[in-house]
Amino acid sequence: MTPKQQGQAWTRGIHHPPDRATRFIARVDAHLPTLADDGERRAFLDHQLDGWEHRCACFIATEGASEFTRNRADPPQATDFLLTITSLAARRVALGRDA
Repeated sequence: MTPKQQGQAWTRGIHHPPDRATRFIARVDAHLPTLADDGERRAFLDHQLDGWEHRCACFIATEGASEFTRNRADPPQATDFLLTITSLAARRVALGRDA
């Protein structure tokens, strides 16, 4: 099911809304095949991992104040960072070592 289909199903009341990490990783998964080769995919994922680890460290250091929230009833949680980082790392590991 594509992210758009998931969103449509949720609006019909069939599913719970996808969490932040799931939505982000769906975009990453859609982007990875557009990159030229595994080297570019590894570099992209390495860059994403570095960025998310930095954001997570800032989030923890500021007790959440470093992240903007659109919905005060559903602010970002540390779990969002951990799920995102873990998912990115799993994709990076699946690509193996640099050639």
